[in-house]
Amino acid sequence: MYEDKHKKILLIFLSLISIMILISPAVIAKYYLPDEINMVVGQEYSIDFNIPVKATIKAQDENLILDDNINNVLEGIKNINLNDPLVVKAADEGSAKLKINLLGSIPIKTVIVSVRPHMEVIPGGDVIGIEIHSVGVCVVGTGEFESDGNQVHPCKGKIKKGDRILSINNNPVNTKEDFKKYIETNSNTPVILDIMREDKYIQTEVVPEYSNAEDSYKLGIWIKDTVQGLGTLTYVEPETGNFGALGHGITDTDFEKIIPISHGKIMEAEIDGIKKGEAGVPGEISGIIDTADAASLGSVANNTNCGIFGIMDENDIEQVTKETVQVATSSEVEEGEAVILADLTGEGVRSYDVKIQKIAKHISEPSKGMIVKIIDEELLNITKGIIQGMSGSPIIQNDKIIGAISHVFVNDPTTGYGIFIENMLKTAENIE
Repeated sequence: MYEDKHKKILLIFLSLISIMILISPAVIAKYYLPDEINMVVGQEYSIDFNIPVKATIKAQDENLILDDNINNVLEGIKNINLNDPLVVKAADEGSAKLKINLLGSIPIKTVIVSVRPHMEVIPGGDVIGIEIHSVGVCVVGTGEFESDGNQVHPCKGKIKKGDRILSINNNPVNTKEDFKKYIETNSNTPVILDIMREDKYIQTEVVPEYSNAEDSYKLGIWIKDTVQGLGTLTYVEPETGNFGALGHGITDTDFEKIIPISHGKIMEAEIDGIKKGEAGVPGEISGIIDTADAASLGSVANNTNCGIFGIMDENDIEQVTKETVQVATSSEVEEGEAVILADLTGEGVRSYDVKIQKIAKHISEPSKGMIVKIIDEELLNITKGIIQGMSGSPIIQNDKIIGAISHVFVNDPTTGYGIFIENMLKTAENIE
């Protein structure tokens, strides 16, 4: 009896602590409120905070009008229940702020509202060849080798997988050939390497050792300067030729990091086979990339966690779908039916039915804003779900482009993540 009473008291105490944590300003600001809301000028948006607390929200710009269906006050709305929808209207494009105070007096966050003009893009769906060249050379591994009967490891403790070597003795290293030339010409003389490790520049001195097997001086590292593969074009801006593709960054299986690039290009590609996905084993599109100059479709300028971006050649824009579609913000995306555009047979882009299962507008990883399930029987027969090479396939809902396929669930190839198109466009704007 005594123990049961204490258990009940403890349970009540823990419940109260949990509630206090859930409604604390820090938790609300970090996990419930977005840093930014994207809108299109002239349209209304319903914002669902889904927090069971009251707050004061004030628009710090006359461009924004707030409406809780009870009041319609320009300067602010008192005692709003954040569990109910809030309608925001924007009279003009630009940037404004929503200042949110918990219980009317505790400042918890200022949300930036970005109001964009109406925009249309040409949706993609075409499988393309992609080739990027890194800034510096990427270290994909290190190891020992034989030198005059001894096993040596010159770079041990100095260079590691994931490093990017930018220069040797102040000589820029842009290719594997550059690296080989500078090391071999220095023989066994110490060399100074400028390295980018994570986000830090470091310098290290290494003495090359002679390799009997290769009859040259080596550091004992494996490097890569170029990555090539297949992906899907997401969109093209008809007036500028700016394009986005993939919906995620190129990391390369050896390097395991998003590769900063010096330059790159997209090219025509021909599908020659499909490996169907299985639980635990992702499938993939195989194809032949046409590397001839005449097959180049455009240049790649940036590799980011939201995709690759660049400019398509003017003459090649006509090769993608000519009809434009409106761009939707994440506020317009709904759970339910949608379609993706993809070319999986080599016979042209077509649409396949999917279902948006979940929307996570405030997630920290921009390439994982929604969960998408393939429900189209024909597509499932072809691929068994999402496979490598489909990343970047545009997602269309209510006749608007809402995003692109970005990742597959390894244990369930019928399901994967999608990125909001606004995240791709915003990233492209910020790097121009």
